Amino acid sequence: MLEVVVVGGGIAGFAAALALWERGAAVTIVETTRPGSGSTGASAGMVVAQYEAGEAGPKFQLSLESRSRYPEFAARLEELAGRSLHLRWDGMLVANLNAEEHAGALASGRWQRELGLEAEVLDPAEAERLQPGVSLDVPSYAWLPSEGQLDTQELGEIMEAAIGRTEIRLISGNGVAEILSKGGAVVGVEMEDGRTLEAERVILAAGAWSSKVAGLPRPLPVRPIRGQILRFHAGAIALQRLVASHAGRYLVPRHDGTVLAGSTMEDVGFDRSISEEGLHAIHASVSQLYPTLVEHRPIERWAGLRPISADSYPIIGPDPELEGLLYATGYGRDGITISPFVGSIVADLAVKGMAEYDWRPFGPERLGGAAT
Repeated sequence: MLEVVVVGGGIAGFAAALALWERGAAVTIVETTRPGSGSTGASAGMVVAQYEAGEAGPKFQLSLESRSRYPEFAARLEELAGRSLHLRWDGMLVANLNAEEHAGALASGRWQRELGLEAEVLDPAEAERLQPGVSLDVPSYAWLPSEGQLDTQELGEIMEAAIGRTEIRLISGNGVAEILSKGGAVVGVEMEDGRTLEAERVILAAGAWSSKVAGLPRPLPVRPIRGQILRFHAGAIALQRLVASHAGRYLVPRHDGTVLAGSTMEDVGFDRSISEEGLHAIHASVSQLYPTLVEHRPIERWAGLRPISADSYPIIGPDPELEGLLYATGYGRDGITISPFVGSIVADLAVKGMAEYDWRPFGPERLGGAAT
């Protein structure tokens, strides 16, 4: 039985571990805290492929494929955990705040429709009929009816429950300090407490912390980018679907009646503190997108760290020089969307040495040579 250690217990690591277990591997997840308690749980949980898509390139195609397979992943996870992910496909309205954004939305809608996707531009009155309360003081809205979301604040508990229904071994409260190798091949990992685990494959899925693991054959250009989020108890406000701007601001309705408002993109290292500047920026965007929400006070606020690669592409696949090491990291703002599908790709590569989907545009070869 193939022995695999997955470094990281967020959705990226969990999805890879579940896919590996389903392919017959013996899997151990090593996580510094608890599954999903880091950046996964701090995220807004949007499952989106068309939002902010600039071109029909490999990254866009990966997101589309991932979104299309999400219901299958969600059903499997819910079956194992016995709990709902609250996955919903209510669509997304994206506010075009000026003439340039309006023109860009028209152009984007055209090429997306040519690919057979649903995308159109609505005037504010039409958008307001879809979602009462959105701002009428904008030129237009892009309407993307196939976008969705799930509740990531509950996802960690659901993943942990699902793991308990499998033979996957979970080591929490203890991170991986170093990947161990011999003769150009992985032999295991050393954990922070000095213990070692033997393994024939190691999946590096530690998000923004991936670059801090020792023993990598090359510098890993993944850095943390802080994103802050507010939660509002919206009361009688009935936000039914995702509302966003092109600046990466968004409103996310939750099944419990609360609304998440985010987010920032702050290059501040591994600092997860809350800044007044970030909160002010989010609050200003709320007033642009859904003015009546400004009357409500946030009941909770937090920050997470997104793992952004140097070229903003995910890093997927086997290291070309260290046999047995595979990457599943650098997902950036797309982690919730692409993790389940990428997990299956990485599992196929680990077990079979090949995958049906063309992962090569995201391979680690592009990162340069091995460390000296």
